[in-house]
Amino acid sequence: MECRATVIKREGGRALVRVARVNCAECGGCGLLARNREHTMEFSAVNRLGAVEGDRVILSVPSRRISLTYLAVFGLPLLSMAAAFFAVAAIWVIAGAGDGQGPGVIAAVLTGFLSFWGGVKLADRIGLFPVITQVIGPGDADDDKAQGYVL
Repeated sequence: MECRATVIKREGGRALVRVARVNCAECGGCGLLARNREHTMEFSAVNRLGAVEGDRVILSVPSRRISLTYLAVFGLPLLSMAAAFFAVAAIWVIAGAGDGQGPGVIAAVLTGFLSFWGGVKLADRIGLFPVITQVIGPGDADDDKAQGYVL
């Protein structure tokens, strides 16, 4: 999936880009990456082409990896929370210390937070970030307003 964007800031091998919502609303998968605004989204993109501030670019979003990323960020914590709850509760009952629900809940919550953090780190390694595939040229403020950008 591709969309047009404007480079706001160059940050080494990445660029902070701004995309009009009307230009990039095909899948809605960027919710993990975007900073919500009224008419635009801003997020970090891989900048192998050396686009500079103000350049208009074409972004490619790896759509096949979005579902894998959602699974890592949300599915992993759910599975780990259930496993932690049942494991701790079972150990607690086997040890004869009570029903184990309290410690199971505490273990599930802690495991959920840790696995969510790990899922986000894993999603970063999977490579969900959009990639700048083409530099169209320097941006123009009038052209940006016509495309729905708010600068």
